[in-house]
Amino acid sequence: MQKQNLELNFEGQNIYAGIDVHLKSWTVTVLTEHITHKTLTQPPSAQILFNYLHENFPGATHYSAYEAGFSGYWTHYQLLSLGINNIVVNPANIPTTQKELFQKSDSSVFHWIEPFSLTTTLVVTASMFSICAVKE
Repeated sequence: MQKQNLELNFEGQNIYAGIDVHLKSWTVTVLTEHITHKTLTQPPSAQILFNYLHENFPGATHYSAYEAGFSGYWTHYQLLSLGINNIVVNPANIPTTQKELFQKSDSSVFHWIEPFSLTTTLVVTASMFSICAVKE
């Protein structure tokens, strides 16, 4: 008798996460190639997002994006170190509707962005920062 394989396997599939970064929480919208999976609120932690994506979409290639802003690039570096392909987006480059301007929900804007058409902002490396921070 054959056993049915009950393990999830998303190999060869891309999963996208649009992150609305705030000081005390993140709102994350998770999308597959075809549907919006879920919008969730979580503590501001790259590790928690990583755990969620790997638990619910094992084997997938994970992509994420968030708007450049007050939080800087620490989130970007943490997501990359965890194996999530992340980009930081210039807010001015995100197409929006009038309704979305009043909603103020960055993750909802992610629904309208083709993941491969996003333009990234300059990510300042630690060596670049140390050069700029030198006082004479």
